[in-house]
Amino acid sequence: MSLTKEQTQHLYHKLLDMKKELSGEKKETESMTEEVGELSNGVDNHMADHGTLVTDRMTDQTVREIDRELLEEVNHALQKMKDGTYGVCEKTGQDIPYERLKAVPYARMTVEAQADMEDELETDAPSFEREFHEQVKDLSNKETVDQKSSQTYEILDREQDSK
Repeated sequence: MSLTKEQTQHLYHKLLDMKKELSGEKKETESMTEEVGELSNGVDNHMADHGTLVTDRMTDQTVREIDRELLEEVNHALQKMKDGTYGVCEKTGQDIPYERLKAVPYARMTVEAQADMEDELETDAPSFEREFHEQVKDLSNKETVDQKSSQTYEILDREQDSK
């Protein structure tokens, strides 16, 4: 069952809103030397201050990269709307259900095809790549951000316990 005109319009506006949010003005971060220089002007700075600065910078870069990749997916979905191929699974050619597109308007595949692809990636990728993929998934999942139950936190806890 293909999408109705109303459903397509709703998803189109949702994608445009996402694009606007993702391509909106981002907070410009100071250069690393400015930030470190600011810290080194004080007396008795702790090394942890520098470590925190580096960690914050890495987190900002990761979030920007995730936003950039998501923006590419949104633009791809908008292009597919123009081409008339939006809502069709790129792997199977089946229609992607409206409920899935409502949840993930830039979805390229049905849930089943996506799960199959992720299973293939897990079996083909070396373990460190699978672990990194899961960590990035935790960072980009709004449900697991700031929760101690995510895989990223578990790995950090394990590393800290081993020291």
